[in-house]
Amino acid sequence: MTKVFARSFLLGFGTLLAAATVQAQTVTPIGTIQTSGALATPGTYTIEAVVTGVYPGLSPAGFYVQNDAAGADGNPATSDALYVVQTNPSVAVGSKLRVTGTVQETASTPSNGQAVLTSPSITLLAASSPLPAFTQLDNATFSSLDAERYEGMRVQFSAPVTVSDLSTLKSRGELDISVRGLVYQPTQMVDPNDDPASGTSSTGTSNVPAVNAYQVANVAKSLLLDDGRAAVNPQPTPYLDATLGTVRVGSTIASLRGIMGYGSSAWRIQPLAGADAPQVITVRPPVPTFSNIDVKLASMNVLNFFNGDGAGGGFPTSRGAATLADFQRQRSKILAALTQMNADVLGLMEIENDGTRPISAIQDLVDGLNQALGAGTYAFIDDGGLYTQPNNSDLIRCAILYKPAAVTPYGNFLLSTVTGVFERPPIAQLFTTNRSTAARDTFAIVVNHFKSKASGSGLNADQGDGQGGSNLRRKGQATALVQFINNVVKPAGTRYVVSVGDYNANYEEDPMDILRAAGFVLGSPATSASYLFNGLSGALDHAVLTPNLVGHAAVEKWHLNAAEPEFLEYDVAGAATDITSPFRSSDHDPVLVGLNFRSTVTAATASKAATARLQIFPNPAPGAFNIRIANPDARPLTLEVLSALGQPVLALRGTAAEVQAELAQRTAALAPGAYLVRLRGEGLSEVQRVVKE
Repeated sequence: MTKVFARSFLLGFGTLLAAATVQAQTVTPIGTIQTSGALATPGTYTIEAVVTGVYPGLSPAGFYVQNDAAGADGNPATSDALYVVQTNPSVAVGSKLRVTGTVQETASTPSNGQAVLTSPSITLLAASSPLPAFTQLDNATFSSLDAERYEGMRVQFSAPVTVSDLSTLKSRGELDISVRGLVYQPTQMVDPNDDPASGTSSTGTSNVPAVNAYQVANVAKSLLLDDGRAAVNPQPTPYLDATLGTVRVGSTIASLRGIMGYGSSAWRIQPLAGADAPQVITVRPPVPTFSNIDVKLASMNVLNFFNGDGAGGGFPTSRGAATLADFQRQRSKILAALTQMNADVLGLMEIENDGTRPISAIQDLVDGLNQALGAGTYAFIDDGGLYTQPNNSDLIRCAILYKPAAVTPYGNFLLSTVTGVFERPPIAQLFTTNRSTAARDTFAIVVNHFKSKASGSGLNADQGDGQGGSNLRRKGQATALVQFINNVVKPAGTRYVVSVGDYNANYEEDPMDILRAAGFVLGSPATSASYLFNGLSGALDHAVLTPNLVGHAAVEKWHLNAAEPEFLEYDVAGAATDITSPFRSSDHDPVLVGLNFRSTVTAATASKAATARLQIFPNPAPGAFNIRIANPDARPLTLEVLSALGQPVLALRGTAAEVQAELAQRTAALAPGAYLVRLRGEGLSEVQRVVKE
């Protein structure tokens, strides 16, 4: 009994001594440690804070703590949180702790650029404590360049965030997100040599500073959504829609909550559990449809469609599928996309340049379409090359397919014969419509594939103006295309020309300005992207129209490829490929065009039915924005005007009538320049560009 009593007394005495020692330690507010500068002050500290998130799967493992309101320093310029490094953390969210340890913020492990507390000595103060309130972040003003003040803290964004890139989702479990909509290639919105961008100059670099500033703004509105793990190729892949098995560029998170972490040179939101976990909303778009059309055209990059030797062998080829099984998967997905578009005329890029024989790639594709849709549904335009396309120096070519029941070729095929300009010459064909009850109309389709941005030397090297390599080459191709249309295509017997394809040039780049300067019209707005490169959305694929088709043509892009994860592609997914789905059948989005030569044609996409629409007249606007909001009901709307750099300029809220009543007065005083006008409401999100002179 005496030994037991003595042992109990000593244990109790030791506990009292430990408690006295802890109380004697100075408790420092975390904000004092973090400071308002870029780095935390190194040293040994004791803090009292609440556990906000536990992450055993991060590297290093550990947990975040944050001062409650009573323990914080009250300075909004300093963070009230730290990451505590601990292997196999056993603490629980909501516990209040006293922690003593060494603080560091360096580029090396275990800090990795984040303020961390290492070698922690932990005392539990309360098993359950209210969590600190979320710090509200305004999407319109948030900048990742100024996120240090929120490091480690619980944050919540005031408006939906948008998924902008998927490149590290499968490998690292990360989503790139933007707090202000899609992240565009700067030259999609800003012209390197025109300010305002509505100009058509195609030389000079006077506006390159604005291109660079746009990219800085891109960085400022971007960060990562992590999955709370450091695993490589995490299983399962996070954030995929349970039904669709995908997440897309453009998917949204309505009210993102999480912890503002840092690692691998990027600010990142670490997810929370339970009701605060990120809920990603993903919707796949239906194929666009048109009302009141005579004929439907489409163009698609078919991702190096090479069919081996045409008899089941010959794989791997110089491009495309490596095996017959891979080719069959690729073929199935492309056929799914083409059959669902169901166009009367199809312009194709990146099809094998192996002629027109029965074993050719183009015949293989036509055979597949006719097997799916019925014998004789499609035919191809014979370009005169039994073994290879004339005047083509590349492994791939442009091609034209058509429905004999809908259109009839008028005259022979037309192929650019200029030498030394094109790797893949544009091909054209005139058609007459068969379905019209009145006199038949004649139109031409021209299919193009300009030089890529990936390479170039000398004057064709990347000039640092945002347009990539070989811009001079593409400018020469744009000039030659204008000459081909005006001197060859139109004189063959038509006044209506639709020039489609992969121009490898974004909306405001020089090749497109050359086409505009020649009088042609781009059928889609700058916000209509078709390709994703380095996490930036842009439009390399365009429908360029003769001006007499304005009002008689509607152009829509089916966003089925560029927005989808690359790991769904046939050559990455392998046997797991969904061969019945058209989604991620290529890396470019197809372009669809509806034509009616006598009356106005409009797009009738299901996703746009019965929603408010923005109509801007004219563009450019000489004074106040002349905007009409067509709204079928009295739902509240929010209209925002943003500068070309994404900075908020104006925000109005109310019914369509109320917003429109204020709009002219509020925009009259805006400075000249390019603006984005964003209209939002229940179930809708519309964005258009307007240029004020």
